[in-house]
This record gives sequence, structure tokens and C-alpha cells, in this order.
Amino acid sequence: YLNDKDETAFYIEKCCGFNFLRHRRTDMKRNLRKAFAFILALTMVVSLFACGKKDANPDGGDSSSDDTFTIAYIGPLTGEASAWGTPEANTLKLLVDQVNAEGGIAGKKVILNTYDNRGDNVETTNAAKKAIEVGGADVIVGCNSSGASLALASVCEEYKVPSVATCATNSKVTEDDNGNVREWTFRVCLADPALGNVMAKYAYDELGLRRIGILKEISSDYSVGISDNFSDTFTSLGGEIVGVESYTAGDVDFRAQMTALHQKTPDALFLPMTYKELALATVQARDLGMDELFLGPDCWMAEDIFDLAGSAITGSYFVCTVDGNDSQLDSFKAMYEEAYHEPCDGAGQNAYFAYDAFVVIKQAVESAGSTAPKDIRDALETVENAQGLTTPITIRKDHKVIRSAIIFRVDAEKFEAIDTYMVDYGD
Repeated sequence: YLNDKDETAFYIEKCCGFNFLRHRRTDMKRNLRKAFAFILALTMVVSLFACGKKDANPDGGDSSSDDTFTIAYIGPLTGEASAWGTPEANTLKLLVDQVNAEGGIAGKKVILNTYDNRGDNVETTNAAKKAIEVGGADVIVGCNSSGASLALASVCEEYKVPSVATCATNSKVTEDDNGNVREWTFRVCLADPALGNVMAKYAYDELGLRRIGILKEISSDYSVGISDNFSDTFTSLGGEIVGVESYTAGDVDFRAQMTALHQKTPDALFLPMTYKELALATVQARDLGMDELFLGPDCWMAEDIFDLAGSAITGSYFVCTVDGNDSQLDSFKAMYEEAYHEPCDGAGQNAYFAYDAFVVIKQAVESAGSTAPKDIRDALETVENAQGLTTPITIRKDHKVIRSAIIFRVDAEKFEAIDTYMVDYGD
């Protein structure tokens, strides 16, 4: 048996490189010997692969016979979206090193494998299958976008391996189109219905707004989902959505959409946009002479917005679940910056949610006393008051998350927390 996988790959290439049609010989014996060599080498490789990896168990049982527990992270580690994925992966590396120095989780050494999905749904599917089939993942952390998390959910269901999303807020991440719970998919952030509900109520009850326009990214499950949730709640309270405009990822000119919304005379605009697009849209709106109030969801929480948008966004409001100014974050921020020589929250709060996902998984494994994927899944449904970075986290059996939501006002140089709501699911 070959001991080195690189050497194995070399032999596969050498054997597969043989082409019977191109190198046809009259010497039948010579051809038969080469064919036999190819079949023998392939058999050896298959045997080595089967013996050398943790087999994925379709019943969700414990596939591990050693003293390790494998966590896979799937997220964008290259490209523009890596601004959100890299802090998540970095955070998990810090936490894994920390727990291993303390003896691991449930007596097992934790192994972290990271996979780059490039922010793409197809790449997510491929990465998930590799993480389970080759990497032997017992649980997956990811993804940080709703579209990728939906792609991941299908793989987790097929292989019976649980996943915990960091910042994927679309409600369909944890429930299907019929409202049934996705058995193997969880999250640590609040979902769009909760976030949209809180922002809409604050806009109507506290800010006194009655007419709102919306600009959403039509190609984003997140942006579309939270726009719908905000709209449903706002109109149910008696408010009016006076207009809805859309754009696609990569657009940089939003003046036409802003002008169209301005002509509807709204009191405010709801803008579920990432921080770079938000900066462009708000600066362009102010340049057009627009003075509407801007409202947004959790994706606004990025310190870089102050440099990019400047005064264009000052005085706006948004909803999020973590206060970046909370003193409880200080020790983690310092640890991260010491390790990676950059702040953890320049592009958003992804690092904080990766931390919370790890804490939730750790509690589930310790509660179950097992690293079997099915046991972890069952325990995740009973997580109660797991201490996240700034708040306790509880996961219900319907996979809805209980944690606080915070309303922020954008001041000149910081996000100011001004009100806190406990999420009410109406049951």
C-alpha cells in the first residue's frame, strides 16, 4: 500500500495517462500487462482511500473511531466576499487552538478544516461534499449568506451532518417552502422575520414613519427576504410601501432607482444592502438632493462604512444583534488583533457570529457526550443560554433563535445602540 497520498495521485496520473487507442500495439501481451497494471493501481488507490478517511455515515451515526472531532468551515476565503469569510475562519482557528490547549471538547482533539466556497452556491455544494466525504466532518460551520446556506442545507440533509449558519438570515435556511423545519440546519443569528419585524415596528411606532420605499438586491436571497419581512410587518401596522426598486450584485450606479423612489415622496428608504453598495447608494442620493431618512438591517454593521459613506448615512437607523461597542467584546477583539494584526470587525460582525456558532456547537457536543452527527443535531435543538460573546443564545426545537435585537443609530463616527428588543415569535 502507498503511504503518501501525493505519491498515490502520481501513480493514478501515470496509469490514467495510458491511452489504448493512441498507443495501440500489435503485441497483445504488452497491452494486457499495461491494462492489468492500471487496474491493479486503481484497486490499490481505492483501498487506500477507503481505509484512510473517516467514512460518512448515511444514518448520522458516529463515523469516527479515533479521538478527534472534526469541524468544517465553509465560506468565502477568496474574492471580494472574503472580507466576511476570512474573519470567520480566523476566529474558529483561534477557538480551536484554545480548546485543544485545554483538552479539547468532550475529551477529543478538535480538527478544523476550512473550505473556500468563493461566495458561490455551486462551490458550496462541492465544498460540503468534500468536507464530509473526504474531510470526515462531524459538523459544519457555515454559511454566512442565505443562498449558500440553502445550498449547504441540501447536502447536510443528504449526508445527515448538521450545520450551523453564522449570518444567514433568510427564514428558508432552517425551514422549507412548506414551513417544515430543516432537520440538519441551524443558525446563531436572528432570521429575517425577526429582524424585519423589529425594524418595521421601530420605524412605525418610535420614528412615526408611514410611507417607506425599498431598494433591494434582486439577486440576493437575503436582501429579498428581509425586504419582504419588513414590508409585511410595516403594512400590517398601517404603513404604506410606496415603491420598490431593485438592482443586481456588482451595480455601482443607483441614481435611477433613488430618483424613482424619491418621486414617490417617502418618509424613509429601507436599504438592505452590503456596506460598499450602501455607501455608493446613500452618497449618490445625497448628491441628488434627497433628504429621506435611511433604514437598514444587520448587514449595515461594518466600521468601514464611516470612511466610505461619510455624512451621507449619519442619522440613519438599522437593526442588528451585536453591539460592536459592547465592552464584553474587548478581550476577544484584542486576542484577534494580536493574532492577525488587523481588527476583526472592519467589514462586519462575522467574527462574532463565528464565535457564537462555536460556543453553541461546543455546548451541544458536551451535552450529548458524543461527536456523532446525529447526537450533535439532537443536542443543538436543546441548546439553552449558551454564552455567546455578548448575549445568551437559545435554540428552539423549530430551530428559531432566541437572542436580543438592537436598534442602532449611525452617528458621525460610531454606531450608537439606542434600544433593545427581545424577539417575540408570537407563540
